[in-house]
Amino acid sequence: MRRLLFLALLLSASSACSACSGSKGRIQHVQSARVHAANGGVRQAQEFAAAVDGAFKAGDYKKKAKAGVIDAGEAMQAIDRVLPMAGVDGPTLVAWRAVLLLDVGRTNDAFSEYNRSFAMGPNELAGTALIDHYSQANRPDLAGEVCAKTVPALRTTDAKLEMIARCRKRMNAISPEGEMAWMSPELVDWYQTENARRLGAAVEADNARAERQRQEQRVVRGMEQCSASCKERGLYCQNNCRHDPLCDQRCVEINRACLDRCESKAYDSLDR
Repeated sequence: MRRLLFLALLLSASSACSACSGSKGRIQHVQSARVHAANGGVRQAQEFAAAVDGAFKAGDYKKKAKAGVIDAGEAMQAIDRVLPMAGVDGPTLVAWRAVLLLDVGRTNDAFSEYNRSFAMGPNELAGTALIDHYSQANRPDLAGEVCAKTVPALRTTDAKLEMIARCRKRMNAISPEGEMAWMSPELVDWYQTENARRLGAAVEADNARAERQRQEQRVVRGMEQCSASCKERGLYCQNNCRHDPLCDQRCVEINRACLDRCESKAYDSLDR
């Protein structure tokens, strides 16, 4: 009983140490990011903000609220310092200011910064936050306006499709037409074409996978039949040896060569 209790305490302590280690690592990451942001550029400022936000979301500042406010403030200062030279990354940097303001509980200021960010240029970070906000406020009209501007600004096809799926869900509509009411005819056409292409590619991949499995099964059956034939011929050979050791050995070697040919033929078939 004592040994079980000791083991339980040991496991509990180990779990606690693991959590402490994770928190310590994140705080060290914040400190490192702060140093790099001090003399860095746009990317370093964003990484500093992301490190602080990660520590907030992990709960590292729950017992260190003042330290969290200080770190968030310094990350925002780093953003402000590089913002004039940020160019096309400026809107996203301002959106990171909004993220940090949310972290420290300044909800109204965060909403204002998200709006400022999006007004500077549609971007995924601000767009996602505004879409969710307007959806929760039961304003699908405003959510749709943000969606219509955000999707074209995204760089990859996957990102566009993911945002469209998010927007459709946030419309809280009861029909596909209602979910897609914010989409332009050109975007609807692209969306349907891309979905059809992906569906066709998925069907082709499934068919190819099924054919591959059937081919493998045919090869396995062929190899089993080939091996059985080798075994049959080997036994016939040995039966004619009449207890001659050299003859028996020759039959064994012939059987091995036959099995090797079966295996080689099977591999060749799979490669094709």
